[in-house]
Amino acid sequence: MSEPASARSAELRADSPIAAGASQRAWILTASVVLILMTGVEGTVIATAMPTIVGHLGGFELFSWVFSAYFLSQGVTIPIYGRLADLFGRKRVLFFGLTLFLTGTTLCGFAPNMPSLIGFRVIQGIGAGAVQPINQTLIGDMYPPAMRARMAGFFSSIWGIAAIIGPVLGAFVIAHAEWYWVFWVTVPIGAVAFLLLAFALHERIQRRAHRIDYTGAVLMALGIGLLMYAFIQARVLGVAAFGALLGFSLVLLAAFVIVERRAAEPIMPLTLLRNRVLACGNIGCFGVGCVVMASTTFLPTYVQGVMGRSPLIAGYVLAISSVTWIAGSASGGRIMLRTSYRTATAVGGVFLVSGIAMLIALDPQRGPLWAGVGTGLVGIGMGLTQNTYTVGAQSVVDWSQRGTATSLIAFGRMLGQTVGTAIYGGVVNLSLAGLLGGDAVDQIMDPALREKLGAAQVESAMLAVSDAIRNVYWVAGFFVALVVIAGLALPKGLSPTRPAK
Repeated sequence: MSEPASARSAELRADSPIAAGASQRAWILTASVVLILMTGVEGTVIATAMPTIVGHLGGFELFSWVFSAYFLSQGVTIPIYGRLADLFGRKRVLFFGLTLFLTGTTLCGFAPNMPSLIGFRVIQGIGAGAVQPINQTLIGDMYPPAMRARMAGFFSSIWGIAAIIGPVLGAFVIAHAEWYWVFWVTVPIGAVAFLLLAFALHERIQRRAHRIDYTGAVLMALGIGLLMYAFIQARVLGVAAFGALLGFSLVLLAAFVIVERRAAEPIMPLTLLRNRVLACGNIGCFGVGCVVMASTTFLPTYVQGVMGRSPLIAGYVLAISSVTWIAGSASGGRIMLRTSYRTATAVGGVFLVSGIAMLIALDPQRGPLWAGVGTGLVGIGMGLTQNTYTVGAQSVVDWSQRGTATSLIAFGRMLGQTVGTAIYGGVVNLSLAGLLGGDAVDQIMDPALREKLGAAQVESAMLAVSDAIRNVYWVAGFFVALVVIAGLALPKGLSPTRPAK
């Protein structure tokens, strides 16, 4: 593909070490689009197929771990990859992560049970930690702030197309093939991106010795991992064990902060968070990550398990947010150029509040259309806020810190997805505790198994799952408020073309 007309005239950033002519930049842009397609399809195709996967593999109580394990491993590796990309260049780090991602994705299709699927998702997530943030960093390297704001809408439209394809593709695969193909469909896409970057991406990097903060990385992974585990297993741990795990995780995270302050080359430079734009962006994207998981992870379960609709209908409902995300992203680029980052996030906050209110009010009698409108409003809000935070973060640092800054924003979002999914999993488990057997929940997810249940069992299971998911959206409302507050705290008047007032 070729670059948009407005972008073809833009030269590489003066501080970028990428050695590329116009044609090579076009191929790099094409590879970035392919990577966006891969990550967009991978996320939504799995979300739609999960009810059927649970029906085949069982283990509904581990449902959230399929997502949490992926986002935890991705989240804790994002700052590592971002720092390595600043130190050693984008290409080598991206290739390493992409290889791991494709390996983990392939293995997921061979999973014989839910625990092994979760393990393979960890491998997949470790690789994914490099793909998305370094891809975004490459875009930041190639375009100045004003152009980057315009390109944000273009790249979000590609992501939106992928996310639209994902649910429909997932439903199609489930209807016509075995469940493991929902993982394998993304492997050829990643292979194409690998070949394009091998051909077109060349960097001039000055080599020197570095000291990687492995201690900080380990403390961060352990701290976040224990925190997530505590929330997911809250129902079976008991108050004492839950409190102990929660306290220990906070101690580990406190130790992580101390190590980062003393490290010569910290894996997550906390000094960058003194920048107001980066701090607000990190907090705001944490909230965005939490909200998006509430909207996408549990909505197909509600449509299929509570409303009793087909996987295809659930896919269409989920795809609505992808369409509206495109509109929100395109509008966000224009708003931040004409006004400010702060205004763009404030407008996005209005849509987020409206959308999450509709999801809280979900009812089987209102049907899939109500669910679609709710998630559609959330999608507009996501498009307006997430890209704004990313463009703002990339605009306040130079090349030597752009990978780290981009990774910090991506880390905030991934941490939100991890913690949010863990909290929602705990909410669901606590809501269902003692109300009905896990087998009944597993069976209403699969239409074939659902028919074997009695009417009373189906009604009881539907009511319990409905209440549990409604509780999830109440919790998500808190994170929407966090996104709004972070956006309003951005410097007044700051935009891609103007400094703060």
